[in-house]
Amino acid sequence: MPLPFNIKRMIDTELHFPQRFATMQNKNWGLLFFNEGNKASHDSNHAVITDFIGVESSIRDIEFFYKSKGIAPRVYPSLQAHEAEKIIPALQNHGFIIELKEDQYYLHDHESTLKQVDNLHVERIRKLDIDMMETIAVEYGGDWTIKVVERHLLHPSYHLLGGYHDGELAAFASVSVFAGYSRVDDVFTRDKFRGKGFAGTMIHTLVNYHRGITDNHLYLYANNPAVIKIYEKAGFSALPQDFQCWFAHKE
Repeated sequence: MPLPFNIKRMIDTELHFPQRFATMQNKNWGLLFFNEGNKASHDSNHAVITDFIGVESSIRDIEFFYKSKGIAPRVYPSLQAHEAEKIIPALQNHGFIIELKEDQYYLHDHESTLKQVDNLHVERIRKLDIDMMETIAVEYGGDWTIKVVERHLLHPSYHLLGGYHDGELAAFASVSVFAGYSRVDDVFTRDKFRGKGFAGTMIHTLVNYHRGITDNHLYLYANNPAVIKIYEKAGFSALPQDFQCWFAHKE
């Protein structure tokens, strides 16, 4: 039986997620992620301040570290209550640009009502081929995304599913399995295949696939109203949040 859902444990999973594709250092003030082979990836190169005591010193440490590696300093939130009011003014004093986000976290807690299409074959992808790389580079995120996915695929608990229509990759989605919690990511449908119900089929299939490999709690985050409707039909419900989503960067 799975342990009862605990949002603090989910948040801890979320904060540590990038260690699957980046090097992580534990600092006395929080977490620091970097990947010198993929400097363009924000998720691979950012810090998270979890201790707000001496935050000015922490920010100086962050700036020095990333600048010494030729990487633009970037800070993600630790998803704590009242964090923004404690840390954002200090970041702004150091010249960081703050961008607020409307991300909402969702937990899978009821059965899907999505209608499935029959002309999409879904299977697990274990290695990227040339066509997949071209699709990701041109349509999804760019070369930096390929590097993230390639490194992620080295981890056995990363499950990337591809949806194929007439043998051509039309959509994909992934789930990363941790201790007690799993994170949905990489949800994408190629432009020419949109409007055919493939996104809903991918999410419905991913939920069932996840149920077959673990009894973990399954979660995701989203901010696009159209996509959120699909997630809700797939069985995801919004979680209560007492934190604000944002990120800070300095070029």
